[in-house]
Amino acid sequence: MYKVLLVDDEILIRERISQRIPWGSLGFELAGTCENGKEAISFMEKEPVDLVLTDICMPYVDGLELAKYLYESRKCTKAVIITGYDEFEYAKRAVEYHVLSYVLKPVTAGELIEKLKEAKKILDGEAENLQVRTYYEGSYPLLKNQFLLQLGQGRIHEDQIGEKLKEFHIDFTGECYCAALLCPRDQAEKKEISQMADLVREKWNEDVLVTEDDDGQILLYVKKKNSSQMKKEIAVICNESADLILKKMGKIVYCLVGTCVFNLSGLSFSYEKAMEMKEYLYLEREPGIYEWDRFQKYRLSAQGLLSEGEREKRIVLAVRSNLEEEIKMEIAQIRTECQVNWVTRNKVVVIYQSLILAVMNFLERLNLVEDQFFLKEQEIISGLFGCTYISQMEEKVLDFFHTALEIVNSNRGNYGDHQAVAALEYINSHYSDCSLSLQEICEKLAISVSYFSSAFKNYTGMTFVEALTKKRMEKAMELLENTSLKTYEVAEKCGYNDANYFSAIFKKATEKTPKEYAGLRRNRKGSYEN
Repeated sequence: MYKVLLVDDEILIRERISQRIPWGSLGFELAGTCENGKEAISFMEKEPVDLVLTDICMPYVDGLELAKYLYESRKCTKAVIITGYDEFEYAKRAVEYHVLSYVLKPVTAGELIEKLKEAKKILDGEAENLQVRTYYEGSYPLLKNQFLLQLGQGRIHEDQIGEKLKEFHIDFTGECYCAALLCPRDQAEKKEISQMADLVREKWNEDVLVTEDDDGQILLYVKKKNSSQMKKEIAVICNESADLILKKMGKIVYCLVGTCVFNLSGLSFSYEKAMEMKEYLYLEREPGIYEWDRFQKYRLSAQGLLSEGEREKRIVLAVRSNLEEEIKMEIAQIRTECQVNWVTRNKVVVIYQSLILAVMNFLERLNLVEDQFFLKEQEIISGLFGCTYISQMEEKVLDFFHTALEIVNSNRGNYGDHQAVAALEYINSHYSDCSLSLQEICEKLAISVSYFSSAFKNYTGMTFVEALTKKRMEKAMELLENTSLKTYEVAEKCGYNDANYFSAIFKKATEKTPKEYAGLRRNRKGSYEN
């Protein structure tokens, strides 16, 4: 409903119009009546209206003066003037005040209804235009930011870029262009990101196009007329922007600069290269400017990492020897190597997983792995992928190793026995390997030869060689008794590649040659069967 104010100095006219017009069915509401322009102005100061129906000749403030007031002070309020024939020429002066229409006295209800219908169409149109304009003005910054982001993402066709720039009144002509990202080191709320973007936008005006994305980073587009100046210019822009954000908001940002391109459609390529570097922010290098071209040189010339096998041995040895500081140093060294070599997040996760599994295997050989610790290991391994920074990975890995140290230390009194049992199990599984040696066992158990020899002797009453020989002889006797294998075949299955040496060892153990033992046992077995 549009509100109407009726203004006329004749009370009978005011009453007749008020009563005879079906205001509601026309889309209007009669807000009030006044007898002159002065009274009408006072009324509208308290209760604004959309339309004024006013007589032309009135005391104090006439209809023309009232129309002027509406034009100057209440542009959204429209006026329809009711005038006599002899006043019409005077009333036409109100055209400069954008009066909607005139009605000549004596006015009929039908004539006034038609004028009100015309006025409603105009008011409806202006309301719709106002709504569209208000929506567009409110959405303009959002639409502009969306365009800039889509430009970097390559989602604007090359033929549409110029048209879009005109639509948003952007003059961005240059010989070369570059995209850069400002990425907060610590997580920031969306509101904070918008505030940072506003700071940078205000500083550089139209020289730098600024927007933000949903991933919590600020995107800059820089233009230059000379490509040789771009590198220096963008360094200045990034440094000053980072300093401004730190000063105003206390936030540290990384500056990731893409490669230079020579047309606006190429900004998506520059943006892509800046985004590729973002993957490596997890390494927590020193905040600063990281340029794609220099990053490529570093990455391509990077040296290889230390062999994972060597690192695993050192970690297991440190756990076995209760050297927690050595473990911390090893983990710190991994970070340094990864930072220098720009190692991907997935590669670092694989490195840490291999160390965890190596320690788990070591503990399992000692029968020290309980269900709870196994679950902890699985939780840590899966949790590494969810870490934002390498320091978070380190925290999880060091927590695992600390628990492993506690387990080993709490069982250190039985440590030698555990190692001896593990060695016996290994002998039982590998006795047929002719190259099996004391050195191999010690490497598998991550233990020194001297410590192992002493612990094994205390637990079994035998040396390693004696235990291995005993196992091989037991297996040889079993094969000679239950199979028809020849001596050299039995020797090979029991870990001897020299049949004569095997025969000598066997005779020393049983006081019989393999052939004699086989004949005796088989004959005895045959008599039992008969």
